Amino acid sequence: MKNTATISELSIIHGGLLDRFLILLGVAKANKDSAIRKIIFFVAITWIPLLILSAIQGYFYGNDVDIPFLEEFATHIRLGIALPLLIAAESVVDRRINLSLHQFTLSGLLTSVGLIKFEKAKATAERMSESYYAEIIILLLILGNLLFRINSNSLEVTTWIFPDSTDPSSLSYAGYWAASVSLPFFQFLLLRWFWRWFIWLRLLFLISKADLRLLPAHPDRSGGLGFLGESPLPFSVFTFVLSIVFAAILAERVLFVHLNLEDHYASIAGFAVLCVLINVIPLLAFVRPLSQARTKGIEDYHAMVSREQHLFQEKWITNNQMKDQEVLGHQDISTASDILPLYDAVKSMTVFPFNIKTMLITIVVSLLPLAAVFALQMPLADILRMIAGFLL
Repeated sequence: MKNTATISELSIIHGGLLDRFLILLGVAKANKDSAIRKIIFFVAITWIPLLILSAIQGYFYGNDVDIPFLEEFATHIRLGIALPLLIAAESVVDRRINLSLHQFTLSGLLTSVGLIKFEKAKATAERMSESYYAEIIILLLILGNLLFRINSNSLEVTTWIFPDSTDPSSLSYAGYWAASVSLPFFQFLLLRWFWRWFIWLRLLFLISKADLRLLPAHPDRSGGLGFLGESPLPFSVFTFVLSIVFAAILAERVLFVHLNLEDHYASIAGFAVLCVLINVIPLLAFVRPLSQARTKGIEDYHAMVSREQHLFQEKWITNNQMKDQEVLGHQDISTASDILPLYDAVKSMTVFPFNIKTMLITIVVSLLPLAAVFALQMPLADILRMIAGFLL
């Protein structure tokens, strides 16, 4: 029987130490969308102090260093574009995930027992999203990275962070703020998104064990799970942000240390593959149940077609009960012709709840910010040919 029970909303975004801290500060409100307030807060503590401190020491603009603060666009993109997008994406991801979860009940994919397992899977995801341990581990990772890399000048030129390229330990005031506040905050938000992605992966894995009523002949060719692979995928916004940051870092090196992009095509291709995998890997949790449903569906529908064909053969061919002109238009003919498309649909069923279109859209979104980087070194025609090479 189709189960259309109302299910509770789930958020894998809200919860944890940072959210509790923001609520205590009054920046965020519990169970309310506080994206604008959080964006203003994070920009105010990560980007604005850098502007003020670099101006105080004379590194905001001018020739005192090779790369003054105003021209170091990778930082502006991280803190002024990527960081706000990571915050704004929270409500988008929550909404997309809940639409997908509601579809399980609206489509009748869950039995009564399956619905219980489904709700338990959601409860597990909610506990994970509220766990303090995950964010403590993230903080320790960031602290370790800070201790090892605080005096590392990757550009090897004088910058508003490192005014003396020969002495990496001589950070500017803005450099100390960037190393101890701005970048750790950004890294924390980024790594927390990876944790959220893992929660989504775990949630889908648990749902795949919830006795799903998959339909091998469903028109979506994914047993009724095709909605999971529809674009936009929940974490496509996250991979877009990753692409923006990656492109900004590449562009900075192209402009300031004359990086040759041709030497890094493998890394760029690998990044595009990573973006695809972030979106696709959680959906692979359903490969096994879909494979089992397809195998059983082929057996069941093959048997049904065989029975109908035997009945048809015995009635109309072997016993020859009617003349040829009386067979045409008979209900038996209609029944036989209706069954065959169902069998063909089962045969064409895939074991993946997504198609090539899903992966292509993800790749295109991932490559868009990188196209601007290639424009620094390559003609537009060559850029388009290279993108076509990735896609086709």
